[in-house]
Amino acid sequence: MPHDVPRILRVLADFYRKSAAGSHGGARDFICDYEQLLRHADCHDGDDREKAEDDLKRAELESGNLLSLDRAARSGIYQRVRLSKEGGESWLFQRLRESPPSGQRSELASFFKAMSDQPVPESWRQPWRAWCESLEDKAVIQGSVQPFRRDDPAGNEEFLKALLGVIHWQDESLIRFASSVICGDSKRLEKLESRLISALQAIRGDDVCALEDCGILKKPRALTFHGPLVLKFGNERVDFGLLPGPCRISEINLAQADEVTTDAMLCLTVENEEVFLELAKRNHGWLLVHTSFPGSAVRRLFGMLRPDLDCLHFGDSDPAGFDILRDLREKTGFAFRPLCMKFRPDDAGLPLTADERKTIDRLLATPLMADVHAELRKMSHAGTKGSFEQESVSLAEVIGCAAALTSSGSDDPTG
Repeated sequence: MPHDVPRILRVLADFYRKSAAGSHGGARDFICDYEQLLRHADCHDGDDREKAEDDLKRAELESGNLLSLDRAARSGIYQRVRLSKEGGESWLFQRLRESPPSGQRSELASFFKAMSDQPVPESWRQPWRAWCESLEDKAVIQGSVQPFRRDDPAGNEEFLKALLGVIHWQDESLIRFASSVICGDSKRLEKLESRLISALQAIRGDDVCALEDCGILKKPRALTFHGPLVLKFGNERVDFGLLPGPCRISEINLAQADEVTTDAMLCLTVENEEVFLELAKRNHGWLLVHTSFPGSAVRRLFGMLRPDLDCLHFGDSDPAGFDILRDLREKTGFAFRPLCMKFRPDDAGLPLTADERKTIDRLLATPLMADVHAELRKMSHAGTKGSFEQESVSLAEVIGCAAALTSSGSDDPTG
């Protein structure tokens, strides 16, 4: 058999791969239009066409009519290229010296079937097997097998090893240490992160599942705060209110405390670190906490504080900023009131993106956010985020509004 592979056969193979027969097998011969095949091979006229037609005629002979050329009954003009359902695929891909689609599907399905028997923690076992079975079915019918790849068996083995390493990880470690242990490469997990997260979310059916949920962290879980906060360990107490500057404490220390208390009349959470640091310089005895979407350390703190603590949140007044406010309310159970968070019109304001409009619509459909619906509607109507950054509000205004809200108990989001 000649070793050169004519271009026209490579294009035919591409046609076949994308067809129903190539995707999940077929009960009939594969047929494609003769002229369309030549056009896609860029061989529709001149010498290129003559060579392509000669190559097809030669292939017809070599294949023993497993590949055949159908002619019009009267004119004898070639109309179709036919690949027999019995042996045609095998002949074509042997000619190309490539694995046929049926073989690739079978090999991939076998990979996922074996993968379902891999040992995983008890809590993962049922969803893991269901996910593997789903991938096995998709491998057969040519569906998406992301985050795996159809044409990369070695890469799939490596990804499976990394995924199992993440699922089996115990304790908390930074990602580069975990990557060295799991992959033998301190940076490999970071490169695979998006695919790993996609897998974890698919397995658990959780759109917000992340490596952190398996104890693999980009940075230590910690709380950044300033103001009167006391941690009690048996008969000992640590009073952070004595310190003039902001503090950062590990979640582990919070978890070990028998009690966490504050005598502050107000807790103010602040989205942006720069603003948080400036407010810490001017602290009026409040408990200040730096947070955007609350991580586990922030959630643990609020789970230990007295439930009647008055809580305000100062964040950007764009859709993401209001979504952080929602998340704080949902994740901590505290009725955070917005501080100086209103739509501020600005002719030079950035236009809302499609995703930001979806966020606004979701927040407008959330009863928990009814107190800021008016501001969200103003933003949606304007079509821009306006002057949304925290830094555009003077610190004097922030402090004055916080004091006024605390004394009045008002829910006015403008402060």
